[in-house]
Amino acid sequence: MWKDFFYYSKAERRAVMVLITLIIVTFTLYLACPYLGLRPSENVLSATDSINFLAYSDSAGRAMKHVRSDNGDKRVNLHLKAFDPNTIDSAGLLGMGVPQRVIRNLLKYRRAGGRFKMPGDVAKIYGLTDEMFSEMEPYILINNRNGNLNMRNQKEWQHVPLDTALYSSRSSKACSEEPFLKTKSFPSKFSEGTIVDLNLSDTATLKKVPGIGSGIAALIVNYRNRLGGFCHVNQLKEVEYVTPEMLHWFKVENTNIQKINVNKAGLDRLRLHPYMNFYKAKVIIEHRKKRGSIHNLQELSLYEEFTEDDLKRLAPYLEF
Repeated sequence: MWKDFFYYSKAERRAVMVLITLIIVTFTLYLACPYLGLRPSENVLSATDSINFLAYSDSAGRAMKHVRSDNGDKRVNLHLKAFDPNTIDSAGLLGMGVPQRVIRNLLKYRRAGGRFKMPGDVAKIYGLTDEMFSEMEPYILINNRNGNLNMRNQKEWQHVPLDTALYSSRSSKACSEEPFLKTKSFPSKFSEGTIVDLNLSDTATLKKVPGIGSGIAALIVNYRNRLGGFCHVNQLKEVEYVTPEMLHWFKVENTNIQKINVNKAGLDRLRLHPYMNFYKAKVIIEHRKKRGSIHNLQELSLYEEFTEDDLKRLAPYLEF
């Protein structure tokens, strides 16, 4: 009976032979592809070709913005040796472990006509962190100046004073190259004793106050707009991140307050004021619908939503 399992009809034997033949032919062609030139090349780009492609490809450049090797938490391991940033090629930088985004921006800066006049100029290349630059700085040679390196042990080096001529003022072109260079500017701060008007100061003026940066300045201006203007300096305490030490820099002389007409303002306009909320605004709207116009604050005091402190704070900002 077991022989029945190995019995094939003539048609079945023919089909099996055709199938085996196809398998053998397919496998033979697969093995012969490299010699016939039919299989695509599996060679990867060389290091130089890869970096040159990134340097000249805008699309690749945009993709490299998301690489964490030069901006993220991952630390970049550099293998440094003496180099001139004005002449070194992409392969040399890659060999030292410099991130590809930094290489791309450095090469673009040079192609645009930029030139590094002193080692500190290299720090302005986008993507190069302060930590990486501090490691690279001793190895940067411009006109063969910046250090006397022991090439057998790159960690042992002797710093040589730089030529003062190299510290001449940078050209406006080199300082304004974008997007290859990064620039840092910090607003000068007011000297002690300076007083600024809280209602007349824009964000640029506010940032000159010690302790106030762009974020706090924007919060102050936004809160002032929502209020309709400050009535006194102590209201500044209501702004997040403002400390009591900041108050002595300000005064309020311009009290041209933008008031809200209680009998004309809509629900949204009322509830967006810092001293109001949805429930207070709703009370005003319902009162107008049922009883008509509101004539003074005393009418609002009849509602539990308005406390005595609420009415005192709102008094300068409401009109009837």
